[in-house]
Amino acid sequence: MELFWYDIRTMSQAEYDSAVAGMTDERRQQLSDAATDDDRRRMAGCELLARQHMGGAAPAFDALGRITTSQEGRYISTAASGAWAVCAVGDRPMETVVEVIRGAQEKFIARSLTEAEAHYVRYGDDGCFARFWECWTAKEALFKLTGKGPLLSLSAFALPSDVALNHVKNHGCAVVTAMRLG
Repeated sequence: MELFWYDIRTMSQAEYDSAVAGMTDERRQQLSDAATDDDRRRMAGCELLARQHMGGAAPAFDALGRITTSQEGRYISTAASGAWAVCAVGDRPMETVVEVIRGAQEKFIARSLTEAEAHYVRYGDDGCFARFWECWTAKEALFKLTGKGPLLSLSAFALPSDVALNHVKNHGCAVVTAMRLG
């Protein structure tokens, strides 16, 4: 599995226009419904990354919003947060989630974690927010991959036997890709 990053702050108008031009009508509607210009740029950045790794083809999406490809044995997942769009490319079904590492209220953290995760995060310690966003993105990626939840009951430490997690910290973000094994 490889991760590719795109800084939306560097996106030219021509790149944005190219991304939008290649989108389906439904995707363009989602883009126009986005709340902010940065949200639209993140969507366009994901579109550009996906297209780049699909040989120029526009990505298609399934009913759950996941990218589908017609390329046998090639899987792509995109996500975005803050200034970054991320694309994971691999040979197994996968889902990627990215979140900018930032503060979070203790009450939210406590409600969001299993007992084992809370022990790992240790609210108030140096690095607790990075560890929290690692757990949170793992839960989201697992939920997106398996469709099983509810999200808060999932655990970054108790995975189905056919799923592996890959965690990366880069560009001030926590990124987790949940992948099917075999």
